[in-house]
Amino acid sequence: MKRSAAAVFVVILLLGIEVGCTKPSPAPTRVSTAPIGDPKQKDDSDDPMVKEARSDTEVVLNDLLTGKLDNDPSLAPVARKLKGFQSWSIETQNIDRENPKTVKFRGTLKGPQGEATFVASMVKQQNGKWMIGYFQGPDHK
Repeated sequence: MKRSAAAVFVVILLLGIEVGCTKPSPAPTRVSTAPIGDPKQKDDSDDPMVKEARSDTEVVLNDLLTGKLDNDPSLAPVARKLKGFQSWSIETQNIDRENPKTVKFRGTLKGPQGEATFVASMVKQQNGKWMIGYFQGPDHK
């Protein structure tokens, strides 16, 4: 019996050493959720041009959500994308450094279906009005 007890002890000891000598698992790789190529920029909300563009942007967003632009030839596709959303908020507003007559607005749309993000690029026209250059979204959160 002593011999079998000793053999069991040795087996347990060897298993314990083997378990203790295994290589540790590598740490999990962290994945960044920051948008690529979209560094945090200073918000230009105090710039007079941005304030001017914001006013026209608010009118366009309200008109899109209330259906006033559903039949507008150039904005009907955007109006269709925004169907069902009831409100919007703008989080950032920046002058486009490559095109100084353009202001980009990034924000959130809200509705019964949830929240979605958007980017609206507003371009100053020769007549002084601001028009949508492009609209991206909704990208659901």
